[in-house]
Amino acid sequence: METRKVQRTGKSTFIVSLPKNWAVKNDIQPGSLIYITQSENGSLVLSPDRSERVLSARLDIGDKVGDPLVRDIIGCYVSGYRTIEVVSPHMTATQKKDVHQIVQKLIGPEILEETVNKVFIQDLIDPEELQSERALRRIKTVVRSMVMDAIEALANNDKELAEDVVQRDDDVDRLNLLISRQFTEILRSGSLKRDALNPIVAFNYSRAATNLERMADHAAWIAKIVTMHDCDLSPEFSEKMNDIKPIFVDLIEESISALLKLDSDRANKIIDTSRATRDSVTQDILNSTLDVGEEEETLLRLVVSSIERMLHYIKNISELTINLTQMGAEFEAK
Repeated sequence: METRKVQRTGKSTFIVSLPKNWAVKNDIQPGSLIYITQSENGSLVLSPDRSERVLSARLDIGDKVGDPLVRDIIGCYVSGYRTIEVVSPHMTATQKKDVHQIVQKLIGPEILEETVNKVFIQDLIDPEELQSERALRRIKTVVRSMVMDAIEALANNDKELAEDVVQRDDDVDRLNLLISRQFTEILRSGSLKRDALNPIVAFNYSRAATNLERMADHAAWIAKIVTMHDCDLSPEFSEKMNDIKPIFVDLIEESISALLKLDSDRANKIIDTSRATRDSVTQDILNSTLDVGEEEETLLRLVVSSIERMLHYIKNISELTINLTQMGAEFEAK
């Protein structure tokens, strides 16, 4: 740790010198702009100018197509790059189609220029305006409706509703990536507004969003079962499915509400309820497989597995609340 003596110039200005190694490493020159962020504990965070050079990426995709290409672009997006120049010596129509499709699934980036061997992407969202809390609430709302509708689709063998649930999974993925991007932006630049989320709070919001995203995957998986199979199940099983819908709705709603309010007492109750629900509901469903055929039993066991995983993710969110609460009032969420 280095120390610096504060000096006074004029009647009211205090000055302190910068460590030379840090200044050289960050290319600080006379006239360079330094961002100063005051933390809640009184410490100051100094950040160099966030130039377009630093926040721009040039991505040479070569002959990549499909998922490898998509993952590269998502990696640049989550890393906080404001512009992404996608290039290739011989860019094919398939590659350009993949680039267009992934850009359409991200919040903020737009394609501003396209040539024979280049696609230029720019993020039009101001990083100062990114709000993890609002995005987290939005994910919660979408996931809650997905879980409710997936269960209803299974109970009523409603293939149209099931297809709608599957399509909504993309919305959750987009919001989850947006929250991950903001967390990276906070760590990377340290120059977001002073009233922005504390990095530790942002980290836990990011983890909560990931748990919600995984719940959405399981809801989509249940919906896919409905679309691929004839789920004309017994009235008794359909009734059990309809009975657990309000339980899931309350648990999802309460888990995020407890996290945003840092209510550890509610979080502990949610954990107990989710465990009890898992034990009772899954056992009821498994008991209903005693008099069904082999195919229907297999489907029901797949549903049980997804229900158990979703309840586990709700428990994870509640544990995040308890952990964050124990870190002290200085990290209190807004």
